[in-house]
Amino acid sequence: MSNATQRLTEIEAQEKALADEKAKLLKASKKTDLELVRKLCKQHGFTATNLRGCLTTRGKGDDAEKKAPAKKPAKK
Repeated sequence: MSNATQRLTEIEAQEKALADEKAKLLKASKKTDLELVRKLCKQHGFTATNLRGCLTTRGKGDDAEKKAPAKKPAKK
């Protein structure tokens, strides 16, 4: 293997290790973060309607946001 190929392999291994560590840290902080969100929602009186614009929904993927709405043909 050339030096460039070896370095790329090392970088890929580091990226995987960092991604695994990030996932582990996010999982560990999830419960406390959710408690904080619930506390703030109660404190400020936020409702589901207030939060609807910033929450993701299950049925829609990333592609749904990128697509432009279909245009209706002009009436003659």
